[in-house]
Amino acid sequence: MPNSNPSLKMTRPQAASLLSTASPFSLRHYQSDISSHSHDFTQLVIPLDGPLEIEVQGQGRRLAPGFICVIAPGERHDYAADPALSFLVQESDWLPGDLAARPFIELDEPQRHYLAFLHRMVAEGRQVAGMEQVWLSLLAQGQEMHSSVPPRLAARILKVQRHIEAHLAEPLGNEQLAAIACLGQSQFKHTFRQQLGMSVSHYIRARRMTLARTLLSHTQLPIGEIASRCGYQNQGAFAERFLTESGLTPSLWRKQNGLLP
Repeated sequence: MPNSNPSLKMTRPQAASLLSTASPFSLRHYQSDISSHSHDFTQLVIPLDGPLEIEVQGQGRRLAPGFICVIAPGERHDYAADPALSFLVQESDWLPGDLAARPFIELDEPQRHYLAFLHRMVAEGRQVAGMEQVWLSLLAQGQEMHSSVPPRLAARILKVQRHIEAHLAEPLGNEQLAAIACLGQSQFKHTFRQQLGMSVSHYIRARRMTLARTLLSHTQLPIGEIASRCGYQNQGAFAERFLTESGLTPSLWRKQNGLLP
């Protein structure tokens, strides 16, 4: 990201906070020092009253109100803003349709109206059932108008997503997944990235880490069993990947985030 302000300095990249188990929305302020990190979930950053300087997918942008930034899982990004400014941030394990295909989206009028409602609800600490789904649907519908993936191919990628979700414990190779989509491997990998904004391997890793967090927080299964259910036959390799993605070991993450007594 261009550093036009000599007072801005790059901070050492840090592991991002884990996906909240409460509301997916939060109001945040950022620092004028440039920060850099990544996380294993999708994040939508929405300026409310002023711009955010951000670079993601190699594209630098002064993100102004009326636009949102979609940050795919694992995508390292640099960002800085005036600490007085507010931003609505949404964290999600999955995005519908073509929503993750490009990092910057301009909001249309219906989306801006719903954003004002979201802002009010989050500011008041209120949660209306279904508001996350309505918001994502509005965004996805807007993107479908500009989608470069034909509907027949989008349906094939959705079929692959469902297969991945049901077989996270098993080996998942490009050859097998391309066959499920009835596409050649090269076309499959290209279409998958076009549709979801990330590579096949990146998507599988993100889904496995999401499952790992769920099992760690909601069950008392041994970590070795969780590793196996997430497609890792080697517990050490699983722990190393989890540490890389979350900044914590599986046992420490469970200690801090476990919901069971």
